[in-house]
Amino acid sequence: MRILAVLFTTSLFSGCSSMVMAEPRMLVSPYLALYQIRGQVALDSPVAGGPAQDNPPQDLRLFGQDHHREDVGIRTDIGDGFGGFRVDYYKLDQGSADPGVLEANWGALLQGDVVVMDVVMDEVRVGYVEPLIDVKTTFRDQPLRLRLAAGGVLAYRDLTLRGKTDDGQRHQNVEIEGDVFYPAARFRASWRDVGFEVEYAVSPDLVIRGDFEGLQQDLELRATYSIPMRDVTFFAGWRYSEFAAESDAGGLAYDADLVLDGFQFGVVVTF
Repeated sequence: MRILAVLFTTSLFSGCSSMVMAEPRMLVSPYLALYQIRGQVALDSPVAGGPAQDNPPQDLRLFGQDHHREDVGIRTDIGDGFGGFRVDYYKLDQGSADPGVLEANWGALLQGDVVVMDVVMDEVRVGYVEPLIDVKTTFRDQPLRLRLAAGGVLAYRDLTLRGKTDDGQRHQNVEIEGDVFYPAARFRASWRDVGFEVEYAVSPDLVIRGDFEGLQQDLELRATYSIPMRDVTFFAGWRYSEFAAESDAGGLAYDADLVLDGFQFGVVVTF
């Protein structure tokens, strides 16, 4: 399965012979992300002179991860304005809103500990979609355009969970890193100066490398408004991304099921 994903990615990115890249434009989109990270992580605990202790999953809200926070991202599209290449970088850096209390052991952290957590992630997504359907019609005597494209996205994530007691006496980190390939589809409806875009990517365990496993999926919705006669578009959107991972942290086995979701606001400038 991983070999097929690599071959598909290579052929997808190297076999672009359509008119999408005939006269490419560059669209740069800085954005403000109001995301939260949530879900559960189970982490074994060390036992002196014996095997590690299995622990039940702990919800990230117990570490104070129960809020949205402002982070930033930037996206660059190269193509015809709809299809083509896309590179998206997002930086997540979130601390605890308030301390929480553990309901069970979590690595070096113990049941009943008052804990906080910092979550840091670098995410890079590189993709290409090829336009397949382009329908032009009218709605209320104004042009309406419907477009559909398909392709793939290669996502790299480097995520670190840094849990510790609120007095800083004990700490426990979990590092999750790897590359996942997603087949993807993109739909856009444009009417007058407004538009609506949906992009959905799903990976049925197409893990290229690293700790991620199982079904991963990513959904993004965007509403746009373009200033007439200008190369500027404003947008507001919502993203939902779920991913799972299983590996070890310093010899302690972990199992994570996580969700990243929230809103985004930004501007697209065309060159």
